[in-house]
Amino acid sequence: MQNIVENDRSPIGSMAMPPANAAAIPSTGVKAPTFELRNSRGEVTSLDSLIKGGKWTVLYFYPGAFTSGCTLEARGFQRDINQYRDLNTQVVGVSVDSVEKNAQFCNEEQLDFYMLSDAGGKISKLYGSALSVPGFGTFSNRQTYLLDPKGNLMFVFTDVESHVPRHSAEVLGKIKQVQAEA
Repeated sequence: MQNIVENDRSPIGSMAMPPANAAAIPSTGVKAPTFELRNSRGEVTSLDSLIKGGKWTVLYFYPGAFTSGCTLEARGFQRDINQYRDLNTQVVGVSVDSVEKNAQFCNEEQLDFYMLSDAGGKISKLYGSALSVPGFGTFSNRQTYLLDPKGNLMFVFTDVESHVPRHSAEVLGKIKQVQAEA
């Protein structure tokens, strides 16, 4: 299968190169990489547990809780959470932040969805979203993955950083498009 990714210069999506120090983005149309991580509620969440309920999943990776861009992005998803629910879709964030920091972020921002703690960035690497910054460690790059109810990777947003304020609306539009084609 080919990698179908989005960048801001094309309305239909195009091939995009990940940063030189990031792993390859997984192919679309196939099962997403499996994982098992603790969430901000202290529970273990896996790919299998996400798809068990038959919902679509927006799995979004972000660099760090309480930063301006990450807060803006989370608030956008929260603002639109009922629209996601109307589309049988759940929103889940992923960062290298600790469970405790993610829990505090969800609490302070009053988020109706949880964050996964990817300490060390292992899952971020599997999804091609890890960035290694010399002297600072590994972070999750701001990327969003759309998974169907069977856990297949259907679309990848790679150029999120340049349009965080409108990202949630773009994700909603893509969900509607992909669900109509399914």
